[in-house]
Amino acid sequence: MRRFPIEILIVIICVVMLALGWRIYGAGEMGRFAPAIHAQRAPSRLYASMTVRYAKPPLLEEDYRMSDIEGVSRFEYAVRGFNGRQITITAPSARVYDVSFFFGRLTQDGIWQLVDKPARPKASAVYSVYVRQFADYKHGERTVTFSDPHYWATRAGREFSIDLRKGIPKNLLFLQNSQLSNARYEQIVKDFRDFGPPEFRHNVAAAVERIKASHG
Repeated sequence: MRRFPIEILIVIICVVMLALGWRIYGAGEMGRFAPAIHAQRAPSRLYASMTVRYAKPPLLEEDYRMSDIEGVSRFEYAVRGFNGRQITITAPSARVYDVSFFFGRLTQDGIWQLVDKPARPKASAVYSVYVRQFADYKHGERTVTFSDPHYWATRAGREFSIDLRKGIPKNLLFLQNSQLSNARYEQIVKDFRDFGPPEFRHNVAAAVERIKASHG
């Protein structure tokens, strides 16, 4: 009677054990890591900008623009004077974390909670902040316009409201009210002003001084 080769039997046993091991352990591990793999493959695009338009010379407009697309960051700053002169500073695209960290800071400091504010009388400048995010298969976008961020951060009062559908309140001292001041406005502007490596911020400051000097 012909014997079954022991080598083939060992190979068959190993294959069966590997298959059983994959079904018991491998599938479970893949299930654990599947969300991480899914998130890693998710498109990632971040955009942020702040435009400051001034009412009086010498500066007419400042413009900060940042983006991070699939891990590649790019950012620039432009300043223009009332005399028409403009200086633009552009950082080359690179795989750095400046913009992604900056976007995280904006989110932490409450950019998504800001709302438009009415223009303040005789405001020296109007700020327009824009953010847009494609991350983790989600999309968000917001544009906020306001003036005098220091006022809205520190000195704005309280807003009182009366709902006449419920009748005239008996005690006007206990009206529903909400706090109008919000430190986020000033903090978000500061975040943009502080953005970038030291060399970039130095060049921004130098560009502003050159535009001011050219106004003469």
